[in-house]
Amino acid sequence: MSTATLDQHNHETQPSSQTRAVRQALVSMGSRVVGQSAAIEEVVRMIGGLTMSRAPMLFVGEPGTGKRFFARVLHETAAQGPLVVLSDEGAPIDDAALRTAAESARGGTLVVVGIDRLPEGLAEELAAISNRGDTRLIATAERPLDPSSCHAALCALFTATTVHLPTLQERADDRPLLIQHFFDLHTTRARRSDLRGISPEAIARLEEHAFVDHVRGLDRAIEQAVGFAEGPYVTVSDLPEEIRSAQAQAAPLLLGALPVQGLDLRAAVEEFETRMILQALERTGWNKNRASRLLGLNRTTLVEMIKRKRLAPPPSARRPISTKADAHEALADAE
Repeated sequence: MSTATLDQHNHETQPSSQTRAVRQALVSMGSRVVGQSAAIEEVVRMIGGLTMSRAPMLFVGEPGTGKRFFARVLHETAAQGPLVVLSDEGAPIDDAALRTAAESARGGTLVVVGIDRLPEGLAEELAAISNRGDTRLIATAERPLDPSSCHAALCALFTATTVHLPTLQERADDRPLLIQHFFDLHTTRARRSDLRGISPEAIARLEEHAFVDHVRGLDRAIEQAVGFAEGPYVTVSDLPEEIRSAQAQAAPLLLGALPVQGLDLRAAVEEFETRMILQALERTGWNKNRASRLLGLNRTTLVEMIKRKRLAPPPSARRPISTKADAHEALADAE
């Protein structure tokens, strides 16, 4: 028998009058919708329009697009009663599991995960739960309900209130915000105050990769990278193998060994270059004059490389000026 569980997954922010209430409610509960793309704004707008309604709602989207998260968003925005999530992940949903979950959700919200996999015999029971009026019914599905194969009672529930969640590819404008959000989230959870950010090459990889499980996949990739990173920046070598597999590490190149599968030479050199620049800057407290000497570069060249790679010093690197020499170097660094 499957079990009803409280969904506490807290993943996934600038608004119209309809979306403002949703976003403010989320802030008050310590969560937020990350992103400002038109696709995600439409989702938030639709949720905002349904907060005062008890009508059942269906979230449709590919794995990892945030179906459970947005179900929770709708519940928390209305802020009424318990939230109960019924899933068939452990075992198929049966009549007893559905009845138990429905009783636990009275006065609140019942989320049925994978409504497109629900046994046909439970469709009328689900409709009865919705019709009794004391429970908000939310469902999720990976594909829209097909009227030709869907039980009539089930299809009728969600005909007017289906929200399609965009894929990560459809949210390209949100990727930088999501990457920064998950980096901040996981460095805080892991207490990695030594990590300053993600290297430009690693960001490019994360922005270009086609994650099978979309936002959830991006989240997990950054969580893993934060765990593996030696610092001060997360680099390509810290990312999961499937993201970096197209690019061999710079080390074999420096050792004179070309990997059997080949490599992206420009990307490997770029990654190695970033690592060396960061090490020189960290070693010298982000003094560009000293770092350029360590690297054998003209200072102007180093400054241009730092700008191109969008590297920035941590606050601790901004040391007080105590001597004329320091003042001279500080002025040079400010140029």
